[in-house]
Amino acid sequence: MRTLALAPLFALALACQAPRPAPDAESRAAPAPAPAPAPQSSAEHANRDPHGPAEVERYIATLLAPERIERLRVPLVLEKLDPAPDALIGDLGCGPGIFSLAFAERCPSGLVFASDVEPAQLDALIARTKSAGVRNIVPVLASLDDPHFPPGRLDMVFIADTYHHLENRVEYMRRLARCLAPGGRVVLLDYKPGPQPHGPPPEHKLAAGVMQRELEQAGYVQVQSFDTHPEQDFQVWRPATPWEQQQK
Repeated sequence: MRTLALAPLFALALACQAPRPAPDAESRAAPAPAPAPAPQSSAEHANRDPHGPAEVERYIATLLAPERIERLRVPLVLEKLDPAPDALIGDLGCGPGIFSLAFAERCPSGLVFASDVEPAQLDALIARTKSAGVRNIVPVLASLDDPHFPPGRLDMVFIADTYHHLENRVEYMRRLARCLAPGGRVVLLDYKPGPQPHGPPPEHKLAAGVMQRELEQAGYVQVQSFDTHPEQDFQVWRPATPWEQQQK
């Protein structure tokens, strides 16, 4: 049933490949030489994420560093979350797709919506997806205030090392709940407060207790917490029921 429901998405992609009319004789004439491209400025490579490093290419290389991937403990994360083979997952702040690819392989009958505000991150994701031969990832260009996930469909929204980048987090998370299917959950893997051997400096991270307080204010209830990452909090949340909200 989910395959049929996603058919319009793939139909749109096929429509973009429709044949074009044959060019007339005038249009077949040799084109005039194109002007030389203007030199690229550093501003063209500026990160759209206002909280991310300015040099995007170097940042992507840092995210893909083998030692960082090892610290993320991706297989253990998937083991703890145990998504269904046909799960629909949103990877918010997907970057070059470390977790997107892992979820796509773990859920071969499902679909991963990989969302990021920075086009270069999505370009890196697409390149890695093609290299791996993975076909169940949909890259999504996010806005700063909206990941552009399909409403009411996702079994899980996964947010790794991104929550502290979000603007107006309480309102953002309230809107994000509308993307979840019944029984859907939000998973956060984010840096612990204070100095750590790796990751951003303390002033770029959230103070102790802020993430939990904001998620509760946004209407979520914590379901699980895993003590698996020395430098990151790994938590699972779900929207509170109306009865639970009344008890607050």
